[in-house]
Amino acid sequence: MPADTLTASLGRFAAGLRFEDIPAGGVARAKACILDLIGCALAGVDTEYAAPVRRALAADGGRPAAQLFGTPLRLPPAAAALANGAAGHALDYDDSSPPMIGHPSGSLVPALFGLGEGRGASGRDVIAAYVAGLEASARLGRHLNPSHYAAGWHATATLGTLAAATGAAKLIGLDEAGIRRAVGIAASSAGGIRKNFGTAVKPLHAGLAARNGVIAAMLSVEGLSADPDALDGERGFIDVFGGEETPDLAGVRFGGNQPLEIVASGVGIKRYACCGCTHSALDALIALRAEYAPDPRAVASIHCTMNELVTDILVHHRPGTPSQAKFSMEYCLAVALLDGDCGIDQFTPERMQDPLLRDLLARVESAVDPAIPYRNGVYPSTVTIRMQDGSSVVRHADEAKGHPDFPLTVEELRLKFMSCARRALPEGQAAAAFDALADLETCNDIGAIATLLKG
Repeated sequence: MPADTLTASLGRFAAGLRFEDIPAGGVARAKACILDLIGCALAGVDTEYAAPVRRALAADGGRPAAQLFGTPLRLPPAAAALANGAAGHALDYDDSSPPMIGHPSGSLVPALFGLGEGRGASGRDVIAAYVAGLEASARLGRHLNPSHYAAGWHATATLGTLAAATGAAKLIGLDEAGIRRAVGIAASSAGGIRKNFGTAVKPLHAGLAARNGVIAAMLSVEGLSADPDALDGERGFIDVFGGEETPDLAGVRFGGNQPLEIVASGVGIKRYACCGCTHSALDALIALRAEYAPDPRAVASIHCTMNELVTDILVHHRPGTPSQAKFSMEYCLAVALLDGDCGIDQFTPERMQDPLLRDLLARVESAVDPAIPYRNGVYPSTVTIRMQDGSSVVRHADEAKGHPDFPLTVEELRLKFMSCARRALPEGQAAAAFDALADLETCNDIGAIATLLKG
């Protein structure tokens, strides 16, 4: 095993990264991701996916060290990370990393706030730790995917665990050796299968990754040993989780003169509260709706084509539950044509029972177009609406609005945050929380922000 392994380079990079090393654009992106995840958690905290997790953890007790967003409860750091992670991913409204093919902030932000609040961490500390953690999940995802994802692993849980451990270890000031220990511990904690998509366990994956990252960092502080090169070599993380086409990462390293992943690949922030694979198609359909105003009752069919990976993910063609509907291209297109949106309110049992929606859903189809190429985190789609009079309209979309190359504006971020946060907080408190998170780098102690997130 060469002395300078992939794991060694991750430890060296994370330990050495300073806030001052992050370009202004990277800081802005990291802040947007952090505040967006917290908004999603405030919206998801009382859902059927997050509330049982909170109740189980509250019953277990422990030192009240960290805030559960949108509630009056406080829990130990790892438990708070678990609960906030599950809430943040509960609505599938949280951000996504294109190379990771997963939701990086869902594990990172709860881990950093869970550990950082009781340690007097500053906003700059949190941003630097976030960027370090994202580097772990996005750069590994860049090389492991799509094989890792195609093998059935949920990258939010697997790569997210490594990200949370790296970020948490960075936040509490561990050196290179300490971060390598945390990564080694986390590598044996990683797991999460895509079979559970469409159930309450999918959001739990983000919470478990956050918790495992916190625990890995805390165990490393106490000196628990782990293989210092757990990512490398035979039976290492890459070898085990690489899938059928495990890549050769012998020449891959973290750091150096490479641009940071927060800049190079960025993170996409969602406009719609459903699987990101639907978003390009939704952009296309909503544009058609705005331009042509088709009468849903006069629609003969809606047809959507996409690449093969999308059909492997969106497996619920006639969903029976809101969580399944988030992974149904057909449902998302039908409800978006009726409502002009695909937000939180479009995924409730009551909305799903609407007779007009159910009738329209029966006329929506999706299929693979071999000509549409695969790109990590980009899901081009072509939507065709055919009317009963024989006319039709067509729209194609590549990157969805919110993709790193097509980002939301600050005002769009604020609108999304406020629509989420006011579900758990009074309007004025939600607005104050947004302003504080938008200026995160000026915060000397994130405990002050945590106070604003108390429900």
